[in-house]
Amino acid sequence: MKERFISTFQSYWENILEKIPEITLGFVLLLVFIFIGVFIRRLIENRLKKKVQDRILLVFIGRAVLLIFSIVGIVVFLKQVGLGNAAGGLLAGAGVSALILGFAFKDLGENFLAGFFLAFSRPFSGGDIIEINSLVGRVKEMTLRNTHIRTFDGRDIYVPNALLIKNPLTNYTKDGLMRHEFVIGMDYNIDISEATKLILSTLNTQENITSAKGLEPFVIIEKFASSTINLKILFWINTQDFLGSIYGLKSKVMQEVVEALIANGFGMPADIFELKIYQEDNPIPINIKNFDSFIDSNKNKS
Repeated sequence: MKERFISTFQSYWENILEKIPEITLGFVLLLVFIFIGVFIRRLIENRLKKKVQDRILLVFIGRAVLLIFSIVGIVVFLKQVGLGNAAGGLLAGAGVSALILGFAFKDLGENFLAGFFLAFSRPFSGGDIIEINSLVGRVKEMTLRNTHIRTFDGRDIYVPNALLIKNPLTNYTKDGLMRHEFVIGMDYNIDISEATKLILSTLNTQENITSAKGLEPFVIIEKFASSTINLKILFWINTQDFLGSIYGLKSKVMQEVVEALIANGFGMPADIFELKIYQEDNPIPINIKNFDSFIDSNKNKS
């Protein structure tokens, strides 16, 4: 048994020694293909930098090119060392082994294809603010498998590219504009036209509120509530400064509108309740506790 083991080991070792030239050449060819992939990746990135400003697209294309040349190099290496059948199976992608690998790497392939479509359809660019499945953050990077999003509370989230394809995606900074609105309740006795003019003049003093053609602020009557006339104020803001626009500007606008209305005598009442008594012959019984102390306190005031 021992002699048979030694004989088998020697036979394998001799085969390895015989194939050292093929293995060496295979490694050299693999390194050559990787080197060519790196060179072409840099060449494409340098050429596209002048035409494409989106860094995410450049990085994705470069990584895809390098991956393709690496796969070709691996196939050449396998054939060179005598594993031609394995290389053929890798290229053909058929048979039971290919089916097993297909299921095992289903998510990887799905995310890669999703990243490919995202890179060229370009629903977002690096630095854009997006929302996906209630996650809001700034796009930092997109790899062959996932997209790196940095949320505003400091979390780094890596979203699989396939989720960005399958789910609705909101881009808050695609065109740099987003509309905001709020409702304010006014007294029924006010002059609505004068209140509207005052609100619009207040909005026009804000630097980050755009007044471009078609994007001017405007005020509408939302509804006649039980106690107030509800006015809806709508305005467009610049979302390039997303944090300042969302968390600061809207609050500032609301504060200044309210202060301007109060300063000019416009009333904003709370809910008003009207109590109607249909049986006038039956008075409502009222019981005042500590009636004597109540009378004494009123005498002292008088």
